[in-house]
Amino acid sequence: MVMRLAGAFEIGARAGELDGFQQPFIDERPDRPICGREANGIARSLSRGDDIAHREGVSHTLERAPNRAALTCAAPERSRLLWPRGVPLIFRPRHAGDGSARANRSLLKMHFQKHLAAMRAARGFATAVVLAFWPLKVAAATALLNGTVTLAGVPAAHANVTAAGNNLLLRTATDPNGHFVFAGLPLGTYDLTVSAGERQTHTRVDLGSGGVTVTLALAPLREIGRTTAVQSSRTRGSGSDVVLNAGVLTKSPYSGSFPEALIQLPGAVRGANGVVHLNGDHGVIDYNVDGVPLPQALNREIGSEINPSDVAFVDVIEGAYPAQYGLRFGSVLNITTRAGTGPAAFDGEARFGSYANVDQTLGYHAPLPNGGGYSVAVRNQQSTRGLDPPNLGSPHDNASDTNQFLRFTLPRGHNDFTDVTFIHSFQAFQIPNDIAHGEPATTDDNEKQEDTFFSAQFRHAIGGTGSFSIGPALKVSRIRDFGDPANDFTYGERYNIASPPFGNGGSSSDCANALKTGNFSPTTCAFSLRDDKTALDGILQAEFLRQYGRHEIRAGALGDATRVTKNYAITLQPNNFLGPVLMPANPRGAVTVVDDQPNVATTYGFYAQDSWRLSNAYELDYGLRYDLFTIKSNGFSQGFSAFSPRFKLTRFFGQRASLYAYIGRFFEPFSLENVAPAAAQLLNLPLQPALAQFDLKPERDTQLEIGGHLPLGNGSVGFRVWQKNANDLIDDTQVGTTLLHQDINYALGRLSQEALSYQTPLNRGGRAYVSVAHTVSLNSGCETQLLAPCFGSPIGFTPADHDQRYSVTAGMLSFDQHGGWFSWDGEYGSGLSSAICPPATPGPCKMTPHTIFSLERGIGLGHNTALTLRIQNVLNDRYYVTLLNAQGNHYAAPRTVDIGVSFGR
Repeated sequence: MVMRLAGAFEIGARAGELDGFQQPFIDERPDRPICGREANGIARSLSRGDDIAHREGVSHTLERAPNRAALTCAAPERSRLLWPRGVPLIFRPRHAGDGSARANRSLLKMHFQKHLAAMRAARGFATAVVLAFWPLKVAAATALLNGTVTLAGVPAAHANVTAAGNNLLLRTATDPNGHFVFAGLPLGTYDLTVSAGERQTHTRVDLGSGGVTVTLALAPLREIGRTTAVQSSRTRGSGSDVVLNAGVLTKSPYSGSFPEALIQLPGAVRGANGVVHLNGDHGVIDYNVDGVPLPQALNREIGSEINPSDVAFVDVIEGAYPAQYGLRFGSVLNITTRAGTGPAAFDGEARFGSYANVDQTLGYHAPLPNGGGYSVAVRNQQSTRGLDPPNLGSPHDNASDTNQFLRFTLPRGHNDFTDVTFIHSFQAFQIPNDIAHGEPATTDDNEKQEDTFFSAQFRHAIGGTGSFSIGPALKVSRIRDFGDPANDFTYGERYNIASPPFGNGGSSSDCANALKTGNFSPTTCAFSLRDDKTALDGILQAEFLRQYGRHEIRAGALGDATRVTKNYAITLQPNNFLGPVLMPANPRGAVTVVDDQPNVATTYGFYAQDSWRLSNAYELDYGLRYDLFTIKSNGFSQGFSAFSPRFKLTRFFGQRASLYAYIGRFFEPFSLENVAPAAAQLLNLPLQPALAQFDLKPERDTQLEIGGHLPLGNGSVGFRVWQKNANDLIDDTQVGTTLLHQDINYALGRLSQEALSYQTPLNRGGRAYVSVAHTVSLNSGCETQLLAPCFGSPIGFTPADHDQRYSVTAGMLSFDQHGGWFSWDGEYGSGLSSAICPPATPGPCKMTPHTIFSLERGIGLGHNTALTLRIQNVLNDRYYVTLLNAQGNHYAAPRTVDIGVSFGR
């Protein structure tokens, strides 16, 4: 029996990939020419010395066919010629002991050596040119999925492997050692399917940024469908990294709020109105959505631009940051948006509960030809309690949120694809009234936020162990504040007159006489804000990832061009210090300070890093990052840059235990939205008679960290001890009593933490966790004069307003056999810094400690449908989230209850 091959060979894509090229398809029908992709796969495999096939003890050799005329392709494909067009090859079956295979490989290697060498050189040069000259910002939301397949304890060669997830269906094959690699996959959950002959098996893995190694053991033929999957522990990350999959995100008590879900992370601190502080930093979280780092958000007091209904997977990096991450270091959140695999289907949820809360989500997923797919979703949410109010009740606190989502993935060629994401959200808030401290109940301040995000990322597989991705993104954010001047002035005046600690203890004439007396602070005068600000970011980025033996190389770049359009109108109360200066004809009237100067900025980032497995016991991660940003407007133009080296050495003790030491330099720009110097001078004229220079500086940090992982039962205990020393630490301050914020610098910052985190899987995809953290966040030497925020600030180190020393979180998610679940989360926090302290208490004290438990029960109804009951704050702990600190006063929500129905999840 003879099988003949001829024609053009090209780099192709089909099931059974080996090292990036197809595994040969053995068809024993005689006289069939095999052309194009199929022929190329065979030639490519043999050029490396791989076996052609193994079928029941019979392998095959390949040689030139004697009759070239009979071997033609009806429709030759355009290709890169690896084998001369028209040169025929034939297969002949052989049995053990036949020595022709070795001769055959030598023959092929001789023919292919020159062609392959030229191709490798050209490809390497092209990659180097792209990485060196493309002006881009770095993405880091891909990872390697490695695995080994065994049969009866022996590596299973040439087994077909598919990975389904993130709207993708990708294929490869195991090498002679039973090993397979999917390189550069988007982070998320994947269903792996392995087939070898009539044997087939399945397993599910969560792929985080540290990669995953999984071992699949095929059962003997008499146990078809049985499998054992052993997923390696994630010991490459920091000691408190967390992976949150779709089950956790959609079936926890906080599934309706992304910020509330983040509170369960190790060392997280609850701020007001959805603000979350991680690792002692001031809310500077690096959000990466489908591989694209979100630009710096507009300084916002309320709301969240990440809609929980759009999120399917979150990979949380808490520390030991590789060089691929930059600009924000409170934590890194690699977010993968909703996607699906399999047949077309709807999913959704509807909830109704306390405070007239209505939350409805509807989604749809469908496959596309050739292994792609798309997902669409809409959300509508309304409540009469949108923000944390300053009083026990919540008057004037309505809120709404609408969201539209689209993501589709288009495969192209061999394991290449283009991923497109579109998100639009619109949120509206009433600002709650501080009735207890003098604000009129009729005050009607409101805020609206609108965010649009679009990205198109193309990913190209390089061999079987690498990938290159590139693509543009667009982010548009708009915030509008609508003031109520008459009531705002009344409130501001009462605040100044009220006795401490809930007022200044001043007089009604302080604002008018501030230039004469010097008695002035940010709250001496009443302000009313009306503004409309928009940030437009155009982004282009690229990333290269490849595994070379013991090395995992990454390199990338990113460019972000930003334009922030500002239209600020900040009106001071009647009888203010500016009236006689700016309006001598009406010296006692209200005065409006306008800032309509746009800010234009560019941000560039470049990095290269290597994860080098020195031995089975040691791994060295090292890299270098370069960041550059510029900002200019009317009155200032500045630029800053920095090199940031990072090193991490890990000692492994078996598969599940490790110990690491890390040192890294960080560079963090200030916000690209700032108040113009001329406007800042007018607002602070009593203390700032001359125009202040734009004196903001980027933050530069050095972080030292040790940590590791220890196995405990089926789970893992992670631990971290670290300290960050910051120069020119960035914080922000409120502009008077408005919702407008301005970045400021402290000369020094000291942040440190000791954290312990335990995570263990439960049956059917559940999990249990507990974490304990002690965090210190100190500032020293306020130095920024743009908004004169250093009113009597002490020189020594003092706790930051978000400093919470102790936090404990715990929770569990368990599934039953009927499609239902039970989940609970608990949280203890020792409270944030406050100006209220008992007599003789040194320094700011912590107000107020709190203990919160929330739970959810899902009752399966069949057909992937469930009834839900959720109770938040079961103990009804009505604590102050913040009390007399820089964020103001904000009460936490009381016990709330909602019921609902979910399907398709």
